[in-house]
Amino acid sequence: MKKGKMELFVALRYLRGKRKIGFVSWITYISAAGVCLGTFVLVMALSIAGGFEKEVRDRIIGTLAHARVTQYHNYQIVEHEALRELILKHPQVLGASPIITGKGGIEHDQVQEGVMINGVDPKLEVTVTDIHKAIVSGSFDLDTIESNRGRQFPGVLIGKGLSDKMGVREGAEVVLYSLASDDELNPVPKMGRFTVAGVFETGMYEYDLNLVYISIASAQNMLNLNGVEGIQIRTADLFKADKIAASVRESLGGYPYRTLDWQTQNRSLFQWMKLERLIIFIVISLIMVVAAFNIISSLIMTILEKRREIGILMSMGATSGAVMRVFMLNGIVVGFIGSTIGTALGVTLSYVQQRWQFIPIPGDLYFINKLPALVSFTDALLVYAVANIICWVATIYPARNAAALLPAESIRYD
Repeated sequence: MKKGKMELFVALRYLRGKRKIGFVSWITYISAAGVCLGTFVLVMALSIAGGFEKEVRDRIIGTLAHARVTQYHNYQIVEHEALRELILKHPQVLGASPIITGKGGIEHDQVQEGVMINGVDPKLEVTVTDIHKAIVSGSFDLDTIESNRGRQFPGVLIGKGLSDKMGVREGAEVVLYSLASDDELNPVPKMGRFTVAGVFETGMYEYDLNLVYISIASAQNMLNLNGVEGIQIRTADLFKADKIAASVRESLGGYPYRTLDWQTQNRSLFQWMKLERLIIFIVISLIMVVAAFNIISSLIMTILEKRREIGILMSMGATSGAVMRVFMLNGIVVGFIGSTIGTALGVTLSYVQQRWQFIPIPGDLYFINKLPALVSFTDALLVYAVANIICWVATIYPARNAAALLPAESIRYD
């Protein structure tokens, strides 16, 4: 029998204890179960965290464009149609649409709320965002619409949170006002009456409560503009939006244009999510560290139990290194079994939840009603590797003690 196979054979034999149940002793069962539990929980936790991150990202990208081209100092872009055509010539740009944003307020039946006014072109907006897919009632029609009172006003699209808070539904008349004024000496907020064309629900509370959409012409009138604030763009690769936006800026000649991508706009949110995943990984890994102490205890007990056999092996020519490898393999096998089962169970359950979403969560507390999960095989492999490394490190101390035993004293030990 080759040396490596002999060491593995002895290691597997030593997994048996004098007080044994089946193949392994109770202490070995507990050690393997601890590793299994740690890897299973960690894979599940990372999958759920990844699922939440994807849900938030999808909702942000569904409401905001991948990137935006504006001018420095917020100067308006007058020849925006020509600029849009130039941007569309970039090979990595899939869509472009003008936008105007400004702070204002909305009023209905003496109920007032602050809002962010978005002036868009509905026909072009569908090429850069998915806000049209989030409409739960009405339509994305910002032209002149007849209200419930039979009067004609420009259309406005509002979020469900704002709709519920103000008691406003499709067809209702609302008043929008902005801080812009026609008279510098007597600044009076500009006001305009609109008809609610539809209600959207993105799932993001802040968006549904604060965003309203009106046409470009209405926004120009409300904010005293002749042009637009910027051009929204949709890129071919969501995760390379920053590089593509920079390339678009270069193709436009650089200054006075500047770009802002969705990752930069939400940098703090996604950095917090990455930190959260790191904390989850570190904290739950402590479960595997506790299991590693069980492995140490198991090996020490095995060494005490097999001390006489160790002496016999060494007297027959087994080196200290061979003895050390026997006990290291003993602990590594326990960690391998536990981590393999735990990782497999975690990946399987995460995939089942991702595919069929059978675990519900309170929809009134979260922006979704099913627990999200996103299987990441990179995370699973990382967890698997870390679990086995922890188990391997745990075997070093007891294995070195076993290798340091003297053959004569070991054989005399009873």
